[in-house]
Amino acid sequence: MDDDEVDVKIFENLITRGQTALHSGEPERAVGLLRQALALWRGPALSNIPAGDVLTGRIVHLEELRIRALQLRIEAETQLGRQRDAIPELSVLVNEYPLNEWFHGQLISALNQSGRRAEALQAYRTLHRILDRELGLEPSPELQRLQLAVLNPPSSPHPSPARRVPSPHGHRTATAV
Repeated sequence: MDDDEVDVKIFENLITRGQTALHSGEPERAVGLLRQALALWRGPALSNIPAGDVLTGRIVHLEELRIRALQLRIEAETQLGRQRDAIPELSVLVNEYPLNEWFHGQLISALNQSGRRAEALQAYRTLHRILDRELGLEPSPELQRLQLAVLNPPSSPHPSPARRVPSPHGHRTATAV
């Protein structure tokens, strides 16, 4: 059989082409290629074949490729400004892959960028709890920085005009910004 007749080979080829498109600054093309690759995925890899040691390794490889295809597609869609659209899928992915910090980070970031800071912080706390309970670990430094960014958003580029605020004693001396 030729490679273009085997789903696994087509899947691998589409992922490679999608990654190349993404790294070449073509996120829209990357999204299309990666969606094609993921559309080939139907349930667990090679589930209808008894798996020995060699085949088990290949199944793990394919599962990792699927995760990588999802990450690349989400990254491409983020470059296209579609973070909000990714929230439902990311919510599912953090439940399917609770130890995958990348998916958690993308969910936290998408929630925060969509104006859902409280939910972003809750997503971080959920990840922290999972990692602590399962592995006795803290989230990665990158995710800890993301949490700090959610907690301390940059100042608005257009500060609101100052207004007088009554002091606790009834005098209008304080200024609020």
